[in-house]
Amino acid sequence: MTIPVPSSKEILKHLGFKDFNSIQKEMILAAEKDQNIMLVAPTGSGKTVGFIMAVLNNVKPGRGVQVLILAPTRELVLQIEQVLRQMKLNLKVNACYGGHPFKIERNNFSTPPEILVGTPGRIEDHIKRETFNPETITQLIFDEFDKSLEYGFTSQMEAIVSHLSKIERQILVSATQSLDVPSYLNFNKPHLINATKIDKPDIALKQLIVPKDEKFEGLLQLLSQLKENENAIVFVNHRDASERICDYLDRFNAAYAIFHGGLKQTTRELELMKFRNGSAQFLIATDIAARGIDIPELDFVIHYQMPINESAFIHRNGRTARMKSTGTSILIQTDGDALPDYLKEEPEIIPNQEIQGLIEPEWVTFYIGKGKKDKVNKIDLVGYFLQFDFMTKSDLGLIEIKDYSAYIAIKRKNAQRLLKASQTKKIKNRTTKIQLVK
Repeated sequence: MTIPVPSSKEILKHLGFKDFNSIQKEMILAAEKDQNIMLVAPTGSGKTVGFIMAVLNNVKPGRGVQVLILAPTRELVLQIEQVLRQMKLNLKVNACYGGHPFKIERNNFSTPPEILVGTPGRIEDHIKRETFNPETITQLIFDEFDKSLEYGFTSQMEAIVSHLSKIERQILVSATQSLDVPSYLNFNKPHLINATKIDKPDIALKQLIVPKDEKFEGLLQLLSQLKENENAIVFVNHRDASERICDYLDRFNAAYAIFHGGLKQTTRELELMKFRNGSAQFLIATDIAARGIDIPELDFVIHYQMPINESAFIHRNGRTARMKSTGTSILIQTDGDALPDYLKEEPEIIPNQEIQGLIEPEWVTFYIGKGKKDKVNKIDLVGYFLQFDFMTKSDLGLIEIKDYSAYIAIKRKNAQRLLKASQTKKIKNRTTKIQLVK
């Protein structure tokens, strides 16, 4: 028996929304009358839910891959996959990207998914190796298409499109309208939705001015003002700067996460996970964190270094004021620094304050050496940790299951006791490695 795709009302409930936002409503309406849609939308606009809702009506369970979503980065692929799973669509979803074992991905096609998400290079590789039939794909979505062009994926995307002979709808998502759409897309007279003019986030722009050579102290001052339930991303322009900041924060035993292109993929995923689950209150990152990553609602964006152009500045700020609609963007400037020309007004000045002690996060992250391929799910892990009489449901936080591992946020107050007690217990009658993630 085929389980039907849930209604819009059920999807909203799964997402925890009361209603779709105006961008998502525009996408749903546009899909009813137009085959080609161009969505100009910044990070944090709800675009992912919007383009998924736009294609759902034409997806039929059990008829092979029908929707292909191409994204320029692994992080964006994983973020889209996460949104799809949150929506609980009763449809199979496969995610394919570099750094993920090809054998696992190929095996996942033994039962074809209805929705396929992937990076252009990996999807082209699957098509070449004939791991799935592209002839069943009728709807094609390019998320962050401008980034895909910038990263040099034109030849891969053209090769993919050449194998898709039954495309009925194309959706192109970009942060900017000023781009040349390649002719191979046959993207004629698209319905344009400019989300930058629909929902403008409410972001308070402020600046902290510190003496020269005291930017580290200025940053520490800001971070020490964070309340227990607040979080922040600290943006820098280069990975070396992020490493220097982390070296400085290590002196204060700060619980932070770091994210830049020089880290291994597994490390990047783990660092983001620590930030998502509250084990780290702030993330030190380069601009690759400005777009296409799955992170929680942000209270503050801190510009330790100002980006070179307005586009990067907008994308950084787009990490905040998302579902909450409000956020704060703070510039750290030294005496005599000139503000960039793209700032239209002088930011409000924050008075300097004494540096307080950094808050120790309420959560820590536990690693479990079993995952999806070991038939371990979230219910198994909840049951495992609640067998200990000192643990309650409120002591368990975000759970993320990978192919051969899992991660769970645990209240810090119980961490050491739980670590010791768990060493003698089995999960599903199997001995499993469990350790605290530093």
